[in-house]
Amino acid sequence: MSDDLTTLMAEAAHVSHWLLTEALQITDLGSALKQLCVRIVAVGVPLARATTSVQLLHANSDGVGREWRQGEAMVERLYSYGPDSEAEYRRSPFAAAHATGRWVDLWLPTTPDATYSIVPELKRDGFGHYLCVPVTFSTGRQRNGITFATRAPDRFSEAHIAFLVAILPALRAVVEVRAANRMLDDVLHTYVGGDPRRRILAGDVHRGAVTRIRSAILFSDLRGFTDLTMRLSEEAIADLLNRYFDAMVPEIEARGGEILKFIGDGILAIFQERDGVDGAADACNAALAAADAGLAALADENRIDSVAGELRAGIALHHGEAAYGNVSSGQRLDFTVIGRDVNIANRLTRLNGPLAQPILMSAAFATYQTGRTRTIGRHKLKDMPGDMELYVPG
Repeated sequence: MSDDLTTLMAEAAHVSHWLLTEALQITDLGSALKQLCVRIVAVGVPLARATTSVQLLHANSDGVGREWRQGEAMVERLYSYGPDSEAEYRRSPFAAAHATGRWVDLWLPTTPDATYSIVPELKRDGFGHYLCVPVTFSTGRQRNGITFATRAPDRFSEAHIAFLVAILPALRAVVEVRAANRMLDDVLHTYVGGDPRRRILAGDVHRGAVTRIRSAILFSDLRGFTDLTMRLSEEAIADLLNRYFDAMVPEIEARGGEILKFIGDGILAIFQERDGVDGAADACNAALAAADAGLAALADENRIDSVAGELRAGIALHHGEAAYGNVSSGQRLDFTVIGRDVNIANRLTRLNGPLAQPILMSAAFATYQTGRTRTIGRHKLKDMPGDMELYVPG
């Protein structure tokens, strides 16, 4: 036993060194877990299954789990945010491990099926000894964990468990670093969008830096929103806005649009020009298709549920420059979009209602829609000099 322990402790030092050097360079936690498990088996620990469970900061997901089984492909699964996911967590060994701060150690042949929801599955698949390890990150986030299981006829030996205990600090560091990177990426994507997220992570975080992008600009505004806020509760308004965004946003993103801002009940999106002769026309065509599809989705939503009245949107389409800029006072930065063309799109939405048109286009946008538009004359945009020729589909 002492010889086995001595040998495994020496191997644990080697594995820990690998975790804190090479494994930290592996960007995918699933790949790092797979390579780790192969090393654990190679030193004589009879590992047949290992998982990681990491809490996320994500709009729709509460966490992510990865599962390695010997001889099988890695599996990754997202845990949806909501009461069902919370109930599933409460039935898992992780809830007990987090509550006590101690390992959950199960000898499955004598563990009742009702102990935890996963027990019947583990028994069915031939596992005997199962360990669930709570992992608390340095930030204090606690709902993370690692599990180990074996199909060996006996339990993990004391030497095997000592090996796992020895590598745990290094393994925790790898899991936390990878989780922190993912959470940063998810949070930035959630709050500022895909392209701004990439620019921020690439180092575009200095005050006053501006990047100009030629694009089709889409501004969508929920019509009658002020009246709705006077008649409905805050909870009902939040639900209404979510229904509106759920109808509009997927149609924009499905056609290559980038959501830059949610401004109250407004959506600001761009469709960047891509390289090629028809880059501007392609961007404008995608924006108009998204507008049409978004309005159709709103109509479907109204047929399903119109308790709060019709969800009606006014959409403005313009073509020009969207300028990303870091604007701030002191240490607080806002990665926002600025410029004349963005203002034009915003002002256009104020005419959707008065002109009784769900979609309005500037001349700069309509020029790329040959045969698909008709003019409705020249109109004054608030706070803009002169007037502007406006177009509608048709």
